[in-house]
Amino acid sequence: MYQNEYRFLVDEVVEFSKKFSVSSNLNASIRISAISDIDEAMHLAFDEVYGEEEYSWKDIRELEMSQVWDVYYTLSEDVRPVNLEELLELISENVRNSLNKYDEFYEEIVADLNNCAISRAVNGKDETNFFEKLFEIHKAGGLPCGWQGEYPDGKIVAYLP
Repeated sequence: MYQNEYRFLVDEVVEFSKKFSVSSNLNASIRISAISDIDEAMHLAFDEVYGEEEYSWKDIRELEMSQVWDVYYTLSEDVRPVNLEELLELISENVRNSLNKYDEFYEEIVADLNNCAISRAVNGKDETNFFEKLFEIHKAGGLPCGWQGEYPDGKIVAYLP
C-alpha cells in the first residue's frame, strides 16, 4: 500500500475506521461548540452557510484539505506518499461495515477519516491540525457538523449525543 515515515499514524485512522469505536471523552484541548440535537447537526452539516463568504461545512473541509494537497505537491517525488487513493476505498469499506448509527453522515465520516489519514501521511501528527481535531471528535463518539464564527476564525461545531 503506501509507505512513508508516518505510516503508523495513518494506520491508527484505518484501525479506528474498522471498529468505529468511541471513547467516552473528548480531548480537552479541542475547542468546539457542542450541540446535542441531531436535527440541528444535520441542518448545520448540509444546509447552513457560514460567514460573509457563505461557506458550507463541506466547503470549509475542502478548503482545509486544499492546504494538505498544497504541501503534498511541494514534496519531492521520492518522499511523497503514494497510493493514497487506496485509503478511501479501505476506510469507506471499514466504516460501512462498522457504522451502527449516524447512517445519514456516512459520507462525511468517511471523508473526515480519509482526509485525516492523508493529512497524517503528508504532515505527520499535529494536534492543532484541523483534521486531527475532527478525528478526536469522531473518537469521542461525536460528529463534526459545522462552524461557529467567521472562517477561518472560530471553532468547529460538533454533535455530541
